[in-house]
Amino acid sequence: MQRYPFLRFAASVLRVVGWVVLVLGVLGSIGFILYGIVMGGVGNTLLVIMGAVIGIICSFLAWLFLLAARELFYLFIHVEETTRNTAECITKERV
Repeated sequence: MQRYPFLRFAASVLRVVGWVVLVLGVLGSIGFILYGIVMGGVGNTLLVIMGAVIGIICSFLAWLFLLAARELFYLFIHVEETTRNTAECITKERV
């Protein structure tokens, strides 16, 4: 029986959400560039491109933090399993 099934589920959800954030962030930034160039003309192009680059960087950082949180969940699960196994080994040796 696996312990903490919700942590495993939450880790899976974080992976999916992380990729969705990355893809939508990059596509949204590209759409922002296209919209800004079409509607803003040439004068605002640099400002639009800077905003899009910042959007891509922010979506990448959000993706990175979500996947890091996912790995932390797995770390907690493995620490618990290792601690439980160690405790079982110690109690078997004493008996």
